Amino acid sequence: MFPLLQIRVDELPVIPPQLRETALLVVFLNMSTIPFDAPHGEGWLIREYPTLADLLPLPEIKTPFRPFPIQWRKVDDDAPGWDDGWEVMDLTTINEDEAATARFFAEFNRYDGTKVGGYPTGVQHEVGVTDFVFQIDSEPKVGWIWVDSGIGYFHRDVAGGEWRFSCQFL
Repeated sequence: MFPLLQIRVDELPVIPPQLRETALLVVFLNMSTIPFDAPHGEGWLIREYPTLADLLPLPEIKTPFRPFPIQWRKVDDDAPGWDDGWEVMDLTTINEDEAATARFFAEFNRYDGTKVGGYPTGVQHEVGVTDFVFQIDSEPKVGWIWVDSGIGYFHRDVAGGEWRFSCQFL
């Protein structure tokens, strides 16, 4: 496995409750295949470190991907997409009014890209808002692509249960 993403939690503008006891999080992924529908630890793994003290750099491994630093920025107006919006509130009234539906898509911001917190950016269908922690987008500058310009989603309940991973792509 190789480290796909490292997150220094103290660099985040907003810290999800699932990461409050974490100083560094590293997402490892299988080098040969994307482990769709595999549980945590089988082809993908998240390691969390409560402190940066005594951590040593991993030995370099050869991958076709380029390291690229992330500049996190705070977003205050992220909204769920249509499919995930139903998990946040009953959209029946909006669904029955064409003008309200048009406003839903035109007036609410949705942010894709690699991000921590906010709402997941669905590619094909609902992702699930509950327990969403972060997503890793396909990143051309790094050379990373989830199959066909997809996004990988990572969920974990606030009580610190098992990490869950899913992916959607075009």
